[in-house]
Amino acid sequence: MADKKNVQLLDEEMFNATGGRNSGNQETKDFDAVGTVIMHLPGRQYQVRFDDGAELIATSYSDESVAEGTNVGLFAIAGGWTMHVLQ
Repeated sequence: MADKKNVQLLDEEMFNATGGRNSGNQETKDFDAVGTVIMHLPGRQYQVRFDDGAELIATSYSDESVAEGTNVGLFAIAGGWTMHVLQ
């Protein structure tokens, strides 16, 4: 019988395994990445830049507007990114 030690999890499973926004507490979360907002796009979409210069488009977790230059934590979920403002 072969042991399966390296199991690939779906994004949703990984999100639930790390607690994510379902944890209900305000402690530091284990984000998949951290970046800086560089531009607001239509709706709750923002262009975010990582420290290494890579850029992506993320959806804000809240409906509140996020200013350019704000540091955000990011979760990779279902092929996209959800961002939370870091305080």
